[in-house]
Amino acid sequence: MKFKWLDWIKKKLASLRREDPLDEIPEVEDARRSEVDISNPDMRRHYVQNLCDVMLEATREIDYATREYRLVTDYLKDMDEMDALPDGVYRPLKAAAKSVLRLENDRQVHTENTGRMSEDQYEAMEAIARDMPDALDQIKKNEEYKFKVRDDLQKLEGEKGSYAFQRREMALKMASCRNMAVITVISFVFVMLMLLAMQFLFRMNVMVGTVIAGLATAVALTWIYLEYADAKKGLKRAVNFLNQVIAKQNTVKIRYVNVENLLAYQYQKYHVMSSDELQYLWDLYLGEKEERRLANEAGAELTRAEEELLRALKAARLQYPAIWLHQCYAIIDRREMVELRHDLVARRGSLRKRIQYNTDNRQRARDEVNDLVKKYPNYAREIIEIVSTYE
Repeated sequence: MKFKWLDWIKKKLASLRREDPLDEIPEVEDARRSEVDISNPDMRRHYVQNLCDVMLEATREIDYATREYRLVTDYLKDMDEMDALPDGVYRPLKAAAKSVLRLENDRQVHTENTGRMSEDQYEAMEAIARDMPDALDQIKKNEEYKFKVRDDLQKLEGEKGSYAFQRREMALKMASCRNMAVITVISFVFVMLMLLAMQFLFRMNVMVGTVIAGLATAVALTWIYLEYADAKKGLKRAVNFLNQVIAKQNTVKIRYVNVENLLAYQYQKYHVMSSDELQYLWDLYLGEKEERRLANEAGAELTRAEEELLRALKAARLQYPAIWLHQCYAIIDRREMVELRHDLVARRGSLRKRIQYNTDNRQRARDEVNDLVKKYPNYAREIIEIVSTYE
């Protein structure tokens, strides 16, 4: 008997063997604290709140990934239990699985109205039916959220470029003002020397020229000072907004990485490339299931065989015996069990990377908050109060 059920899974696994999304993490750009005026209440509050947002987002992802990690680990423990079964227990279990497969093949003779999807696809969808349609809705929401976050990143990148341009412009304006001030003073000194020379050498009355030169110089220096002060204020404002945008961008980048990794895991878990593909398979499955239900009304023997297999699985003390009803080929052939184990190990590895990534981000943000408390004891109470609102 050819075990065709795994061919589809193999194809899906091959299509999923692309570069892990964590290898292409958008670089999280740290907001330089040196450019953040900690003494400014608004800047200090925004800076600490952004750190808290990072910790909160990371904690949520760690909790979700940890639950999934435990579930996948339990599946792997079931496989270990299956491998450790003595022959006296395994033989009737294998016989029951063969009986289920044989009856399923017999039932197919009477299902002329079926065939909209392959048996491999049907079994794969049946195995995840307990997650549907919530899983499909969640994937669609995550895809929409991914596009929204990506748009936010693009907008923030545009804002960052705008404020960075303003910062450069203000710095250049300040330098120009300084140069103009030097030129004005030098010009005033030169004019005064010329007037003095005219007075002493030619006995000319230069009082009016002196007054005009002094007034012109005073007006010019006043205008230059006002422009310099305005540029300095603009530079400070641009740096403030730039740091706020960078801090916000960091949070959005982390959200983008998390939703990208979550989608990659969900695609891997359900062996699809998009929600559209899962929707298509799910719709096919619902129609196929209805047709098979009509055929199964005469298949009481198959139902009894499945109940017998389930009892045998429960007697084997497996944590998720119902799942193995759809993995009969793996029960019969150890090689198929190995392929299934590889899939679960890959999923667990993906979860481990997600947990580590978010743990590192949370720790960096936590260390930064602790460092702020140590270096700025005057604001320690306020910082702790802000952090406590997130707990």
